[in-house]
Amino acid sequence: MTRVLLIGPSNIGDAILSGAVLAALHQRYPGAHVTLMAGTRAKAVFAEDPRVQVLVDSGAFDSPAGRLKLAWALWRYHPNIVVDLRHTAYPMLLKPLECWRYLLRRPPRRMTHMRDRHLWKLRAHAPGPVVAEANGAAIWISAKDTAHVETLWRRWQLPEAARLIVICPGARSHIKRWSAEGFARVADRLVRDCRAHVVFAGEPDEEEIVQEILGAMEQRAVSAIGLTTIRQLGVLMRRARLVITNDSAALHLASAMQTPTLALFGPTDAAKYGPTAPRHRVIRRALVCAPCERALCRYHHECMRFISAEEVFNAASDLLEQGA
Repeated sequence: MTRVLLIGPSNIGDAILSGAVLAALHQRYPGAHVTLMAGTRAKAVFAEDPRVQVLVDSGAFDSPAGRLKLAWALWRYHPNIVVDLRHTAYPMLLKPLECWRYLLRRPPRRMTHMRDRHLWKLRAHAPGPVVAEANGAAIWISAKDTAHVETLWRRWQLPEAARLIVICPGARSHIKRWSAEGFARVADRLVRDCRAHVVFAGEPDEEEIVQEILGAMEQRAVSAIGLTTIRQLGVLMRRARLVITNDSAALHLASAMQTPTLALFGPTDAAKYGPTAPRHRVIRRALVCAPCERALCRYHHECMRFISAEEVFNAASDLLEQGA
C-alpha cells in the first residue's frame, strides 16, 4: 500500500486552499494510506474526512521534545510520498535522496495564487500523471453536515428557493475588515431592493461584529455565528446565490464551494489570495501603499475605508443578476 504524508498549513484559510492538493492526491492514489499534518485550527477542515486515515495535530508538537517525537513517528511511518506545503525539515529526514525536490525547486514567480502554488508543489514533490483537480472536491462534506444546514434553514423559516446571501464580515486581522456600517447598509439594500435573505456567518469570536451590524440594520437578517462548523458553513454557502466577504477563510471556503463571491481587499494581495470561484468580483482601492501586506497600517486604513457601500451593493446586484 502506498503511504502518503501531506504536511499541510496551520491556519484555516490555507488549509482550505490545500484541500485541492488532498483531492488531487486521492484521485491519483485512490487506495493510498494518507497521513495529514495540520495545525490545531486547521484540523477542523479535515476532521472525519474519509480520504485521510491519520490526522496529526502539528500544534501539539511545538516544543523541541515534541518535534523530535513527531520526527521519530514520521520516520517509523516510512512514507513513500511526501508533499510538504510548509517548507519544513521533515522531507530532508524522510527522503534524503530526494531533498533536491524541496531545496532547489520553487514555484515560478509568475504563479501568484497560493492555491496554484500548492498544486505546483504537489506536481514537483510527487511526479506523476496530471489529474484534473476539481474545486468542488477540495472540502469533504458529510451527510450530517448537510442535514444540520437543512435544520437551520427550517429554523430561519427560509423559503426553499430563497435568494440567500451569506455575508462574512470578519477576518483574523482587524485591518482586513470592512466597516460594520458599510456591511449594514449593503445588507439592508440587498433585502429591500433585491428581495434577498441575508445570513451573517463567521467564527465564534466574530459574534460582536455581527451583532453590531444587525443592530445597525433596518431589515431582518439572521446570524449563523456559533451554529455551524467550517464544513457546515460550506454547505450553507453552496446553497447561497452569493457570498460577500473580506479576505478571510470564508473567502476560500466560498471558492471551494464554487459559490459566486464578492471579495473586499485592502492590505492583502488579491493576486495571491483572491477568489477562484467561476463567478467572482474583487473590490479594492488602487493606492500606492496597497497591498502592503503588513500587520499594522502605517496610515489611516484608507484601503478599506475608501470602499463605498454603493459600489459593493452594485457589484453584488450585478453578480446576482448574472446568476439569474
